[in-house]
Amino acid sequence: MNTTPVMTAWMFRCFTCVSSALLAGGLSLGCVADLEIDTEEELGESADELTGWTYHSKGTTTDPTPVDMGSFNNRTCVLSGVAGNLSQGSWDGFGEPARAAVRESNDQTYTLKGHGGAHEGSAGEKTWHNNPVLATATCFFTTQDRHYNIWPADGTSRFISEINDRRQCFLSALHGIDGAWSHPDDYARVFRSGGNWFVESEHHTSTPDAVVDMVCVTFPEGTEFFTGSASALPGQTKTKVITSGAGIKGCGLTHVTGAFNNDSWTDGVIINPPSTINGDWTITVSNGKGAMYTCAK
Repeated sequence: MNTTPVMTAWMFRCFTCVSSALLAGGLSLGCVADLEIDTEEELGESADELTGWTYHSKGTTTDPTPVDMGSFNNRTCVLSGVAGNLSQGSWDGFGEPARAAVRESNDQTYTLKGHGGAHEGSAGEKTWHNNPVLATATCFFTTQDRHYNIWPADGTSRFISEINDRRQCFLSALHGIDGAWSHPDDYARVFRSGGNWFVESEHHTSTPDAVVDMVCVTFPEGTEFFTGSASALPGQTKTKVITSGAGIKGCGLTHVTGAFNNDSWTDGVIINPPSTINGDWTITVSNGKGAMYTCAK
C-alpha cells in the first residue's frame, strides 16, 4: 500500500436530505442518507498491490433499501461504524431487526444497510419503531481466501479461520431486536487466539437474539497492520487519530461494546476516512461505548 496513488473520484450522494456534517453528527432524526466516498486508484496493473479504498454510509429509521457498494468480485467490505439504537426490532413474522450490516446481494454486489427495527402489527403488517441506525463501511480491494460467518450472541466463541501474517478478520454486521443492545457490557468481536481467529458476542438480556456477522480476507504481500482501541465515558465524545505516516491506509472495526439503545445518530462508534487517499483515519466514540479496530497499510 506504499504507492503514490491518483485519486480518481469523490462522490457524495444524499437522498431526502443533504448533510456534509453526517460524520460529525449533522444528520437529523428521520432523515435518510447515503454517503459514498470513492478513492480507488486505477486498478489492474498489479493484483498484488492494495491500491485504495471506498467508504460508504447509510443512516435511516425505516428504510431497509441498501446502498450499492460495488462488485464483490474485486473488493471486500467491512463494518467501520455503527451509531444509534439497535435495541428495537423483531425477527418474528413481518418484523425487522435493527441493522448495521454489510451484505452480499444476489447480483454479486456488496450492499450496506443502516436502519431501525420493526415488529409485526395486529393486522399482520410491518410496524416500524422509528429508531435511527447509522452504519458505515470500508471496502478494501482484495478478495483472496475470503470467508464469512454469522454467530448468535450467546456468549460462546466460534473458530472462523486460521491465522497467517496477511490474514485479517473484521466485523461486518450487527443485528438487534428489543433489548438486545441495552447493557453497557454488551459486545461483539473478532479476535485472535493461538493460531486461529474467532468470533464472539454476548448480551445481558434474557432473550437477546442479537446476531453478529464477520468476514476474513488475506491482504496483499507487504501489507502492514495496526490495531488499537478507543473508548468514551458516559456523556463524553472522543475523537482520536488512528493512523500515521505515508502510504494508503484503510480501517475497519474488530470489536464494539456498549449500550446501543439511544435514538441518536451520533451515539456510537464511527471510523472516519481522510479527505485524501493517503491521509490519516480517525475514530469517534461516544457515551460509554468502546471499540477496537485494525488498519491496513
